[in-house]
Amino acid sequence: MTTIPTTSPAAGQAAPGTREPSGPRRTVDRLRHGLGLIGPRHGRHGLPARHLDALALPIGDDGVVAGVDAEGQPAVLGINRPTPYDVVLIGGLWTAQVLALRSAATGARVAVETGRPQAWMQMVHAMGGGQNGLSVYDVGRVPPQGASAGTPVLVVRDCGMRPPRGRVVSGPWQSVLTLLPYLSPVAPRLLRQARLAGIQRVSPDEAAELGRTMGLSRTEVESLPALPDGVTLWCTDRDRQYVLTQPTDAETGLLGTPRRMD
Repeated sequence: MTTIPTTSPAAGQAAPGTREPSGPRRTVDRLRHGLGLIGPRHGRHGLPARHLDALALPIGDDGVVAGVDAEGQPAVLGINRPTPYDVVLIGGLWTAQVLALRSAATGARVAVETGRPQAWMQMVHAMGGGQNGLSVYDVGRVPPQGASAGTPVLVVRDCGMRPPRGRVVSGPWQSVLTLLPYLSPVAPRLLRQARLAGIQRVSPDEAAELGRTMGLSRTEVESLPALPDGVTLWCTDRDRQYVLTQPTDAETGLLGTPRRMD
């Protein structure tokens, strides 16, 4: 007996002599056979191997954009970290508030400990009455924040020239920014503990003291009394960088223009 081989239709295709389903029925048939949806028809993107070295991705550091450096490139502060991180800013309230706003914009919750809550109320109202990432507390009244990798926290301590030791300290995913309007007797201790320090315009005597405390160069010391509004010298153990904080239109409408004095 002679066996005549038969050929089955391919998955998703109609058998000979039958009408091919169309529209939703055809889509269901394709999905049933594991073929997936029909995507848009676009040409393939090809690149010769010799051009691979020219590829570059515009990815910088992760963090809060504090401004631009001397070359006009974004200067980023990596505030949200899995390890304790203390920052000291000897400068104006305006810069601290800009950093708080931008930290909240990255998804961090901001807890402000302050003796002048009225100075922060405009920000609280603009951000939804404390429901959208920024809360204000009296000095010594900041509750535990429950920081985690999913909800990092920045605690801003705006407690004057002699801030008391805080109840809430830096920890994993919880950084602390201490604002000092001027160089005070507690500043050397805070600067020794800090991983990052920002210095805005100060008097020549304060600049000389900071030079001794932080090991600044003579050029850096001489520059501090003449720094323009909005410019901060950010310092770590190894690096120094002048950064100009340029407000967005929304920040200018809420906080005004850059200023050293409040």
